[in-house]
Amino acid sequence: MKFVDWLKQKLNTFVSPQSRIHGNRRGRRHDYHQRKRWHSPESNISEDPQLADTDNEPTKPYYTEPGDESTDDQVIVPSEAKEVPKIESQVTFFYVDEDNREIKEPDILMGNAGDRLSLQFPSFDKYYLVSIEDFSTYFEDEDQEVTLRYGLKNGLPVIVYFVDIDTGKILHHVRILSDKLGKPYDIHAENIEGYRVINNTGQTYGYFDDQTHGVIFYYRRNEWKTVQPVEYYIRLKANHNVFDEPNGQPLKTGLPANVITKVFARIDLTDKQSWLNIGGFEWIENSNLEPSDPPTNHVIPPITKTSRNPVMLFGTIDFVVGQPIDVFDEPYGTAVGALEDGSRVSIKARIVDDQGLIWYELADQSVIFSEYVRIDE
Repeated sequence: MKFVDWLKQKLNTFVSPQSRIHGNRRGRRHDYHQRKRWHSPESNISEDPQLADTDNEPTKPYYTEPGDESTDDQVIVPSEAKEVPKIESQVTFFYVDEDNREIKEPDILMGNAGDRLSLQFPSFDKYYLVSIEDFSTYFEDEDQEVTLRYGLKNGLPVIVYFVDIDTGKILHHVRILSDKLGKPYDIHAENIEGYRVINNTGQTYGYFDDQTHGVIFYYRRNEWKTVQPVEYYIRLKANHNVFDEPNGQPLKTGLPANVITKVFARIDLTDKQSWLNIGGFEWIENSNLEPSDPPTNHVIPPITKTSRNPVMLFGTIDFVVGQPIDVFDEPYGTAVGALEDGSRVSIKARIVDDQGLIWYELADQSVIFSEYVRIDE
């Protein structure tokens, strides 16, 4: 027995007993794989005092995940691999005019740094985009401010005409005024030598807006004291020269004594002269004549001879904007209607009188002086 005991004692010296640290690791392995644990270098590896003595070197932090088929050699994941949180920032869009006045409440967009911006810029009826300040297409780390600067659009123009009220003649080049929407305008008549202003139509002051405005200043010659439209007949007591205007140039054909003719207007001048309009551009002095009843027969020959040539033309009435022009039943005849400026007309005949003046016969048989029609090219 002593020999046997001695032999057992000898054999035990070659069999290493199970280490407590390995025993503890195996005993805790099931729990290790079921929980994610954060190991800090500042804390002990284990609360087991036996484990604390096994390794005195500092331990780096690492993650362990449930389900790993780990052995004694653990997989170490650096803490730097953890996902970094995104930075949230905002972009504010300001909408101002050229004087830095706000024309719309700001828009604010929120997003993460690095994300792309998505915004549709607004449009305005009265403004157009001039510039964009501090614009970026991505959210940045810090909040941003973007300024969109807008300019006022131009309003539609104000067109100004200067017209001889008695002849329809344009006395001065047409003025066209324009400016920004809402800006004021104030129009004054031009000083034209030999004429005075007697009237005007249209608003001479106001604001530029989305409509075209027309202003007409009417002038009369300084020596024309009064101009009266009239309608009566006269009989000439003596031969009369016919003029293209009061104190104007004499026409080729005059009127003999005893002719009865109709008067359409009377002009009294500052030098006491008086002139009568007998149709179109024909004027006679108001002397050597007397009132008369309308003629009852056709014994009196036509005052002016004409020649008529058929044509096929098209044109546009070119008189004064917003003003109608009379049409007649024949050259120097009776007014039978009126056409607005800009009206389209078709011409079926060209009439030339013996004074060289040209008239157009329209499709409805009315007649108009050629100076007031612009023929299509």
